[in-house]
Amino acid sequence: MIRLIQPFPSPLDKLHAWREGDAVSAVDGRPVEDMLDLYYYMPTGQEMVLTIRRADGEETRVGLSPGALDQVTSCFAAMEFKTCACDCVFCFIDQNPAGMRSSVYVKDEDYRLSFLYGNYITLTSMGRRGIERIIEQRMTPLYVSVHATDIDVRTRMLGIRKRIDVLAILERLAAGGIEIHTQIVLCPGWNDGEILDRSIADLAALRPGVATLAVVPVGLSAHREGLTKLAPVTPAIAAATIDRVHAWQDRLRADSDAAFVHLSDEFYLLADRPFPPLDSYDDLAQLDNGIGVTRNLEHRWTEDLADLRSRDELPRLPLTILTGALGKFAFDQRLTGVLDGPGLPPLEVYGVDNAFYGASVTVAGLLAGSDVRRALAALPAEPVRDVLLPPRMFNSDDLTLDDFTLDELATGQPHRLHVPDEEGLIDFWVGLG
Repeated sequence: MIRLIQPFPSPLDKLHAWREGDAVSAVDGRPVEDMLDLYYYMPTGQEMVLTIRRADGEETRVGLSPGALDQVTSCFAAMEFKTCACDCVFCFIDQNPAGMRSSVYVKDEDYRLSFLYGNYITLTSMGRRGIERIIEQRMTPLYVSVHATDIDVRTRMLGIRKRIDVLAILERLAAGGIEIHTQIVLCPGWNDGEILDRSIADLAALRPGVATLAVVPVGLSAHREGLTKLAPVTPAIAAATIDRVHAWQDRLRADSDAAFVHLSDEFYLLADRPFPPLDSYDDLAQLDNGIGVTRNLEHRWTEDLADLRSRDELPRLPLTILTGALGKFAFDQRLTGVLDGPGLPPLEVYGVDNAFYGASVTVAGLLAGSDVRRALAALPAEPVRDVLLPPRMFNSDDLTLDDFTLDELATGQPHRLHVPDEEGLIDFWVGLG
């Protein structure tokens, strides 16, 4: 049921005398669990009837004209998500320092959030009804954390007791028309080498339903007291993994012209290897997972600057960029060369050390406000700079992991702070003046 937290807006409030505890239990007689059910069962172009159950069990019915549903959704309580019961050996949530806001420690395991927002789920709490609902309501695509297709290895890595055949679930979803993007968090000594080979082969056999596989390195913070000891992905391991995955890509392209399995940018940066060409990333289907980010930005910025250069409208003001240590490496290897070409103003890029999580955490998305404030304080006060911060370090509420807002980061220091969209960086730069 969907709890109602306030009366319908006028004049719809006249249809329903709201009481505390009211909840929508059905639409046109069909029971609803959440908003997805409501939209799925909503009739097209005709009146719908909402059944509203009172706190005392009494029911009343409200008819809504076509299009009126969007006017009342603000009255519905936010969808509560299902939490994860796994105890993964590599879970980054368990590696957060103490004292952060409570929401940072919540682990979600909800197929609805996977469908709506691309969250990765393990399918370990997926019952028969969940699978049927996904297929019936066409919740596609889904994003699934596999980590290993070997049942014993996966069971140990997820820290669960029940042996779950993830391939059987994926096969059923794929047969039902659901597109699935998968992920492996590579933990040396656990799921690399021959185990990785088997996982790639098993998942590739489920194409095209299983559309892509991303391999990302395990992230290890300085806050792992009492947790399973894990080895990091070293430059040597990164290089060996690149060779292994590239061999698989060659084989798989021969079958379907798609590489299917891709490595996140961290592998190439760790191993100091060149990135694959942009067109080898299969339409950048896993861009949000760090797959092909550097090549994509290089391409977008090069094209945008070429267009501006042809019109003599290049940026005019110097730019300072703060990013994580890994981002600084990406700029040094590929991106700075794009942004410091002929006719462009000076560019400076600084890598920010992550004291909040530890030096081994190098991605820009895990920079804390306290680390950025320290980096800002180290900049000379003159000249006043336009400083760009990575957008991924802020959540949907515009907060850093340690609860700083952009205004708070700007307080007490002379420079102008900005958080532009990464792909739109060039347009933003031009707009500075």
